[in-house]
Amino acid sequence: MKNRGITGFGIIFILLLIMVVGYTIYQIARVHITYGSISEKVEDVAEIGFAQSDAEHEKYIIEKAKEMNVVIEPDSIYIDRSNTDSIRVYVTYSDSSKILGLFNYKRDFTIYKAGEIKVRF
Repeated sequence: MKNRGITGFGIIFILLLIMVVGYTIYQIARVHITYGSISEKVEDVAEIGFAQSDAEHEKYIIEKAKEMNVVIEPDSIYIDRSNTDSIRVYVTYSDSSKILGLFNYKRDFTIYKAGEIKVRF
């Protein structure tokens, strides 16, 4: 009897397996890509520094996070202006992704950015 290679069922199984693995990787990567985007927004706030109030900074971060489907509470944003030459912004939040309804990939993130006051003459 000759070996005829992979069967139709085998091809379908391999394609389904590739799709499940790809979807899982996408869901995990989405959480980390969102973290990078929010980190950039927090860095923007640190660079703007003293040009805006804390409430305006918090509102900006919360709005940008909401656009990325992440909920950040005002209590999880801390803006430190104790140094006269810099501003520090701390943001903590959790993000999760459900994978096929079987597994919940959850990460807790802490973002810390510092920005120096830039004076131009």
